[in-house]
Amino acid sequence: MSDWPFVARDVEQREASQALRGGSCGVVLAGKTGVGKSALARALAESLEADGCPVLFVLGTETAQAVALGAFRHALTLTEAHDPTVMLAVAHEMLTADPDLVIVVDDAQHLDPLSALLVQQLAVHGSPRLIVTIGSGAIASDAVTALWKEQLLLRLEVEPFTREQTAELATAVLGGEVDDRAVAELHRFSSGSPLYLRGALNAALGDAALVCDQGRWRLRGQLRASADLHALIASRFDTLTPDELDVVEVVSTAEVLDWDVLVAACDLDAIGRVERRGAIQVLNDAACTVVQPGHPVIGQVARSRCSKTRSRQINTRLAVLLGEHLASPDSGGPPDVRGRIQLARFMAGGDGPADADAIAEAAASAVTMSNLALGEELARYAVDHGAGVRAAIVLADALSWQGYGEQAEDLLARSVPPDDEPTLARWGCLRAANLFFGCARPEAARSVLAMVRRQVHCPQTLSLVGAMEAVFTFFAGEVAEAVGLAAEILDTEVWAPSNKSTATVWAAVASSNALALSGRWDEANAAAQTGEWAAEDCQSGPQRFWLPFAQVSVAAAAGELARAQRVCDRYTVLAAGSPQAEAVVTALNGRVALVRGCLPSACEALQAAVWATSPGLPPGWPMVVAAWLAQAEGMRGDGHAAGAALLRAEGAAVGSLEVFRPELELARAWAAAADGDIRAAAGLAARAAQCAKAHEMDVVELTALHTALRFGQACGHRRIRQLARRLGGRMAEAIAGAQHRCGPK
Repeated sequence: MSDWPFVARDVEQREASQALRGGSCGVVLAGKTGVGKSALARALAESLEADGCPVLFVLGTETAQAVALGAFRHALTLTEAHDPTVMLAVAHEMLTADPDLVIVVDDAQHLDPLSALLVQQLAVHGSPRLIVTIGSGAIASDAVTALWKEQLLLRLEVEPFTREQTAELATAVLGGEVDDRAVAELHRFSSGSPLYLRGALNAALGDAALVCDQGRWRLRGQLRASADLHALIASRFDTLTPDELDVVEVVSTAEVLDWDVLVAACDLDAIGRVERRGAIQVLNDAACTVVQPGHPVIGQVARSRCSKTRSRQINTRLAVLLGEHLASPDSGGPPDVRGRIQLARFMAGGDGPADADAIAEAAASAVTMSNLALGEELARYAVDHGAGVRAAIVLADALSWQGYGEQAEDLLARSVPPDDEPTLARWGCLRAANLFFGCARPEAARSVLAMVRRQVHCPQTLSLVGAMEAVFTFFAGEVAEAVGLAAEILDTEVWAPSNKSTATVWAAVASSNALALSGRWDEANAAAQTGEWAAEDCQSGPQRFWLPFAQVSVAAAAGELARAQRVCDRYTVLAAGSPQAEAVVTALNGRVALVRGCLPSACEALQAAVWATSPGLPPGWPMVVAAWLAQAEGMRGDGHAAGAALLRAEGAAVGSLEVFRPELELARAWAAAADGDIRAAAGLAARAAQCAKAHEMDVVELTALHTALRFGQACGHRRIRQLARRLGGRMAEAIAGAQHRCGPK
């Protein structure tokens, strides 16, 4: 650790220590950049460590935000890419095993969403104790702000130094008394920031601006003035020797680096000197030793000073060394998936021989973990460097789910279909799915599927083709047929660990949603659970977010709104870190609020989801979410907002998504009602009911008939009673009761 003294924070240290030792779950140390939050956190941790408590350090960084649980990469070992929910559960179990554990979370504003949720869950659990630092005014996730807003942890503000504190630190550093003028100038220059002060003292000592005269330190020259922290840190770099600067640039490029990799990359003595100067931090805990910049701004400045050539040289060196480290038998087991992703990023950013296939595999892991942007970045590099059709498939998958359907089709159409059946099936099914959803070309999609079916013979690959056929059939509105097609896949695919396949996930998507709209709720929930089970271990990607659509539909139709909300809450965790998935969950929350009748909340959530529409929402969602929004705005009488949402829904409507046609008709009905045309609204609601009946969607038909009844439609009473008896559940009973009170017996 750095030999820089920790002084002048007695009050803050005492208050935080009392909280940590007095039964509190921990503390949040908040303050401006450079006030010493991290130093205070380390001092508190060292005090607890001296009492026998094991300490774990994690760091939030901007680049690690791209990887699920990236902040905990060096604290937890995950050998494979998993569904984020599984990763979160495993991490929580590991970190709560030791009740004496203390976790220091530095720069919590930069935590990736899954790491932030993990920290929040640990705080709720009450063990281990947490010491969290965050920059004042920094934009942080809701999970992080909940730490103090929900009073899970005690929040302490770490203020800039007073002049007296500046004098105390300067005296401790210099080892002697400092005259008043020097103290005043140092305090002015540093603005009370220990980090600024540290830089000023190092620079002044380096160029002899501070001299010891008869036992008192005096300012003989000018402090190297700096308009901001960036310039101050840049000036400190000028005092480093070449091997010391090499250390800073290497660590800053990596942001967080294994100690063994750094030692292999740089001179050990230089590492020690740089650490003593505070330009880097070495974090030791029971899991591993890692190195990071002494402050995030140090990393930013160092990276900005590196030329592109220098940056690529560093990435090349780190790619070689990290690759050797991960392959070493002493590394502690199979490489962590986040380590493989970091290696891929080093290779992509360097000039050395890059393993394009490994980068493509890392890209696939990123897509599996719902990080589509990172998956696209790595997959694009792999494609450009000859990884072949497998990399093209990953890239097209990432593009398609982000709403870039035509780009994905162009890429897949130019790719030579592979010879092996599994890859051919994946290529063909992805291309077909993209044509169907992303390009609104259902006939072309079915032609591609037919071509693949003619060329593959293995039952497992044929099951993927069959699953896609079931999905297309469902979204085309042929609900009963979709149930039958999906059943053929699910009956043969499930209940064996080896069959946790993408085919199972897609078949479950079709089956669960078709059954939900048909009113076969228990079967729908079972199919959705099967899909979730399969998605745990296969590269399912964002398509799994159609499963909560079915589960929310079931719970809402049954009137079990608390259960619907629990589904949303569970998928909020899963969606962390993926803008597309987060938009889906936001839309589902809006749907639940709409069914509850909480119209302001529903409109707010649905509007937020609509704003995220393509590339924010996966294909298929923009129209239905905009239709829900039009319904919600119409229900609260805002004709202008309902009309705007309806225009958006109609603009996003495609012929291949006929299953959502009744929702669009209901949107038109509510928009008309909001404009005062109740007669037209009743007719449109009745048309929605007819459309739903034609497609055997009993749940939607009942909702549409009830809507028409609310608009004064006289017919439909008998059909409402029939559907209510068939479906059962609280919602159906309530609708039947309503029509009984206002219609003929």
